[in-house]
Amino acid sequence: MTIEEGQSMMRRPKRIVNPGLETLIRGAGYSSLERFAEAINHRGWQMHGVKTAYDHITVQRWLAGSKSQNPDVVAAVLSDGWGVPVPVEVIWPQLRDGQPPEPPHRQPWAAGRTLDELGIFVRSDMLTRRETLTEAVKAISGPALLAPVARWLGVPPGRLPGKDEGVRRIGVSDVEAIERSTRYFAATDAESGGALSREAAVGQLKYAVDLAQHASYSERTGNRLLAAIAELSGLVGWLCHDSQMPGPAQRYLTYGLQAARESTDPRAPLLVISILSDMAQLMKWLGRPNTAVRLHDLAINQLPSDRHRFNVLRAVLATKRVEEGLCFLGPSCVPEVQSALSLSQDLYAQATNEDRATAVSTWHRAIDMSEAELSAMASATYLVLARDNPALAAEVEKRVLHHLSNVGEGQGRNKVFSYIRLARVRFIAGEPEQASDDGDRAMDAAEHTASAMIKRRLRELLADSDPYTDVPRVTEFQDRLRTAISRLNWLAVP
Repeated sequence: MTIEEGQSMMRRPKRIVNPGLETLIRGAGYSSLERFAEAINHRGWQMHGVKTAYDHITVQRWLAGSKSQNPDVVAAVLSDGWGVPVPVEVIWPQLRDGQPPEPPHRQPWAAGRTLDELGIFVRSDMLTRRETLTEAVKAISGPALLAPVARWLGVPPGRLPGKDEGVRRIGVSDVEAIERSTRYFAATDAESGGALSREAAVGQLKYAVDLAQHASYSERTGNRLLAAIAELSGLVGWLCHDSQMPGPAQRYLTYGLQAARESTDPRAPLLVISILSDMAQLMKWLGRPNTAVRLHDLAINQLPSDRHRFNVLRAVLATKRVEEGLCFLGPSCVPEVQSALSLSQDLYAQATNEDRATAVSTWHRAIDMSEAELSAMASATYLVLARDNPALAAEVEKRVLHHLSNVGEGQGRNKVFSYIRLARVRFIAGEPEQASDDGDRAMDAAEHTASAMIKRRLRELLADSDPYTDVPRVTEFQDRLRTAISRLNWLAVP
């Protein structure tokens, strides 16, 4: 690097008005603002036959808030450097001309930009009625989601640089406090459902993002904070999903995925995997099993190649891939389903005691990673398949009963799911009176939850009971179930 080039990197405006552009230039690999300006001059001639004379002073002005006369050329240079399209509106949001911003999965995954966009979305969430936000932000699926995510996952990750200036200096203890709050919200979700703590978790996320944007910190602390934001954003996405807010859920999960990908904290790569898995689960609930399978493939591909570690995580992901996608693709998938479930059992058996003890810390929410939970997921898989092959009902019952006998503490919502599955499979098996008794237990367990997922499963249980309306016990059960569905935390869950 020449003296002139070094000076051009040092002569940055004291106040960066466009931090997104600064991050994009750094991530594109330019060693100086001068080199970046030269690349724009060269590309302008190639694209339009226009001879420009931009230099590092010009780029400094852009960083300080001014706009380029050739924004498409700047976007093309940055796109070349990142290896993915960078829209002009991402570099200069004021050029959107009233158009909505590019969705997060289509924007460059850079820590500074992610924090800016997440901060804006969180504030919008806090100031907007939930129904309005849900209506305004729609979930997408298929190639429109998968192609950008897969492309960004192949780009080398960045980092959050340390900051020497800010409203206050924070350290590891401040980040640990955020992590403790996240664990509390996650535990509440696992026991009682996501709707009860969604708004409080959004407020905590705003606090964490504000720290990242306005506090000062070392690079190590900053990247741990970014991982904490990824974890909390992923959790908020899940809480939105359990509050019947699919669009906002996907948006928060995507921001969490981006933040995790851009953090150098050792735990961040595992958060990438768990958030991808929850994005897949959201797709299942939206009736997009093919997208769910592909997202799980992306998650599994992020695992280290060393097969001696993370075998519990591998087992859970293999089972989730089947439960949330593969089993919905028709009876022809039964052999592949059974093979995958067998593989997950083998992986779990191969796991070391240390692996089993630390597995829960690999996820961004409080999920059960025990063998009993693998049985629960397998029971959900076989329940789907039992509709075409009633002979599989016995397999569902066996797996559900194993889960109910061994369900872990703090997993109240999963316990309700198992009771509901037990009732549903007994209706499928032609045991309406026993199914009604099991359904009563499901309603008792669900009474203190606030979960849109549980409410939906109870509606499906009601539909499963319809063929037996001539049975008095079933009629009694249906009356109680309709009342329970209408009263189930009606303030918290739409």
